[in-house]
Amino acid sequence: MKTSSNLIDVFREELLIEAHELKKILDLLSSLFDIRTAFIYALSEQEYSDEIAGNNGDYQEYCRIAQQELKHKCIACDKEKFMEARKKKNHILYRCYNGLYEMFHPIFIDNLLVGYLHFGQIRGEDDFSTLIEECSLYEHSRVDLLEKEYLSMKVIERDKLMMISEIFQIISIKILRERMIELKEANPTYYLKRYIEENYNKEIDISSAAAFIGRSTSFVTHKFKNKYNMTFRAYLNMIRMEKAQELLKSHSISDTAEICGFKNRYHFSKVFKRIMHVTPHEYQLTTTEE
Repeated sequence: MKTSSNLIDVFREELLIEAHELKKILDLLSSLFDIRTAFIYALSEQEYSDEIAGNNGDYQEYCRIAQQELKHKCIACDKEKFMEARKKKNHILYRCYNGLYEMFHPIFIDNLLVGYLHFGQIRGEDDFSTLIEECSLYEHSRVDLLEKEYLSMKVIERDKLMMISEIFQIISIKILRERMIELKEANPTYYLKRYIEENYNKEIDISSAAAFIGRSTSFVTHKFKNKYNMTFRAYLNMIRMEKAQELLKSHSISDTAEICGFKNRYHFSKVFKRIMHVTPHEYQLTTTEE
């Protein structure tokens, strides 16, 4: 089974990014507002592995100090906001765990999330004494040093933050219109993978996939394996098992089998055992114990 990092690598290969042009925009925005800017991509559901940063790409010293002891909060906050922005398909402007302001603006192509425009590490108008309580900064052993760095940062008013956020939304439209970010649509194997991911809950096979992209079944058989290092059927079952693991926490085995596109519970259980090395029932018992 492919790991999350494997899937991220595959996704990275399907993006065409005009990195030079995109960085020019990020540099301009970063310099104009004296903030950190970036386009973050190569995504799984809750994390990313690559970014193109503007010329203020380094972390604020305040953030460096905070993360020395509270980095777990930073990771948890990012995951929560990734998922919120993705679900809403709209930008999220928020105060992070350490009291600074951040924004994630999701960019979708063909209804597929390809990355986020981001700005952040911005000091708002909040007093540090307020942040200590509201953000639980008293958990840090060097609150005095945090306060010193916070007070040295430039303040950006709420109204200006909102305007910057609107500018980033406009920029995202420009990026898409000028095709600074594209999917490698000329590669039919990309659409084969999309076909599986969007139809895993149906009775699909190589023949239906071949018809979907207008190619032969032999093309699907050979090209898909060459591209993703696994067969069409193996990828379909992998996606189904990923969905099944979540469903089994709250659904019966029969219902999970049906939702995941299996004809019957017996076939589902056989595939689940082969891939996961436990039966669906044993998996449910494990998740219940947790």
